[in-house]
Amino acid sequence: MSEVFFKRGSYQEFLRCPQHIVDGCRKAGFAKRCKRNDFVGFKLHFGEKGNKSYINPSLLAPLIKFFHAQGTNPFLFETNTLYRGQRMNSIDHIRLAKSHGFGKLNVPIIIGDGLRGKDEIEAHVELKHFSTCFIASALKDIDFLLVLSHFTGHMLTGFGAAIKNLGMGCASRRGKLAQHCVVSPQIKEDKCVLCGECAKVCPTAAVLRKDKCFCIVEEKCIGCAQCISVCPQAAVKIIWSEEYDELGEKMVEHAYAVAKHRKCAYINFCIYITKECDCMNKENNEYVPDYGIFFSEDPVCID
Repeated sequence: MSEVFFKRGSYQEFLRCPQHIVDGCRKAGFAKRCKRNDFVGFKLHFGEKGNKSYINPSLLAPLIKFFHAQGTNPFLFETNTLYRGQRMNSIDHIRLAKSHGFGKLNVPIIIGDGLRGKDEIEAHVELKHFSTCFIASALKDIDFLLVLSHFTGHMLTGFGAAIKNLGMGCASRRGKLAQHCVVSPQIKEDKCVLCGECAKVCPTAAVLRKDKCFCIVEEKCIGCAQCISVCPQAAVKIIWSEEYDELGEKMVEHAYAVAKHRKCAYINFCIYITKECDCMNKENNEYVPDYGIFFSEDPVCID
């Protein structure tokens, strides 16, 4: 196994002394993998509108200063979402990032798959599910990718961290759809109150009203799971099956496609851990106590 470095601490402790994150990067040897004038992408999740559990930008200021001091060109890197929200196109996505404080870091914010998530490159992998994966086009010019992941629970993959940030987070819209297309939640008739919130957020009009409840048309569903997050009655449920194993495998294949031909390093922020991911447009409460921050050059080991 590759080495994984760990700095124990709480969210508040790291806010008081974010220099600990730089110390972890030094210990893990990340800077040695970069050379002068390299484009260093900080792969982040800027959070959705209404969500405050994303990585606090103030934790990253010393880290950006550190990479500037190495003579590199750091910038913040993300891709657009498959589902509706303020991260569905680059213009609104960057506005949201700035409203969450990321503009104060004074480095460029680049949405790597273009204005509408269609700018992509083909990565040939020849694996179980895919021979080709579609990933953000900006990845072809990034010299070093620093994957900064907020460890959270996740309703489809169990948890989200480095592998998910690579596989789902770096895919173009076509790549995201190819991963999600096996997932179709179901609506429990005995819990549905016909409020229609699920239908309002569905990006493909896959939620239709029947006599006594809404239902999801599997052929139209892209598995984005937004209907699950907005249902006030918890009537929309995942029916766990082998299909969710397939989703995980497809995500891993995309992660492999991203990491295969480029230098990467990984930091997992296991602080302010929430039950659901930072894509939710609501404030999440802490689910378990803080652990600290992990550093590694291997996404499997760090997860």
